[in-house]
Amino acid sequence: MPKIETFENETLIFNFTGDWERTTQRAYEGNYSYGSKDISHREESNAYLTIATDYIEFYWYVSSESNYDWFEFYIDGNREIRESGSSGWNKFSKSLTKEEHTFHWKYYKDGSVSSGDDRAYIDNLILNIGETRYFIEDEGVMKVWNEINQQYEAVQIIDEQTQELVDLTPDKLIDEIFLNYGMESLEVSKQGLVDPQPKIYYFTNEEEIVNEANNYVLKLIETVKSLPKIVVENTGRTLQQTINSIAIDDLVSGTGDLQYALSKDKITWYAFDTTNTAWQIVDITDDTDFAAKGMRKEDFIVVTDTHFEEIFQVGDELYLAFRFFKGEETDESKFKGIRINYTSPLDITI
Repeated sequence: MPKIETFENETLIFNFTGDWERTTQRAYEGNYSYGSKDISHREESNAYLTIATDYIEFYWYVSSESNYDWFEFYIDGNREIRESGSSGWNKFSKSLTKEEHTFHWKYYKDGSVSSGDDRAYIDNLILNIGETRYFIEDEGVMKVWNEINQQYEAVQIIDEQTQELVDLTPDKLIDEIFLNYGMESLEVSKQGLVDPQPKIYYFTNEEEIVNEANNYVLKLIETVKSLPKIVVENTGRTLQQTINSIAIDDLVSGTGDLQYALSKDKITWYAFDTTNTAWQIVDITDDTDFAAKGMRKEDFIVVTDTHFEEIFQVGDELYLAFRFFKGEETDESKFKGIRINYTSPLDITI
């Protein structure tokens, strides 16, 4: 949605930094423009604006010593305008990638001589700025992301009748609520959400989208790099003898993790509790339970042949279930192999 800064009002629409100021010395339209401050030789005056937009337009004017005192304009550090002398009003416009850009207007002088106004000005600055906001509806309650707690939390507003805080619900949504409480972007996470399929509420005042709504589709693609993956072996290992020990060969790095559970029928799964030195049943379909109870390769060292005999007998099948976890894309979590060491029978000669 285009927004125009005419500099006619004392409170500016955009958040400029630097030392430029509103002035009545020149204006393209109206009474005011935005101009460099009064500076001496070898000094400069700058104005900056960092904002997300895909289009900029403004009128500019410079009145200075020709070829010595200069007006310049930069977009993201790249110079777009350099002019001196008496320019009159000129229009600059440019389409940009839709992202955050830094605009820099600059007027600077050499070591001597002043001419004309000895200033540069801009007026009627237009930026294509769209306000977008989001809410997540979770079981009838509107939620937004809490950066501190790293989860979605209910939004509470004051009930005008009771003056008490109440949860924000879909029936209370108006533009003002969206702009004051809505999120500027969606956090790709389900932390804090109960409903497995929460709804997304989207607000925009971008005219292009509003007028051609059928051409736009809101997509939320959740790319969770740390998404656990659980794998179950299809084929078991037939035990020729009782198990003495099991050695696991795997590779993990970074925040990667690899956990295991054992079964002889792919129905009941076990993991060894090294604290209580006892087997416990694991629900491998429940990621929370698998994460809490699953064994790691170093846990197998604690398990003795007596412990293995509590579950497995000669002729049973041994199956492994794996819980692969990668905290980042560059982390590793790889199963390489398993070695089952059997209890050798005593060879007694009488």
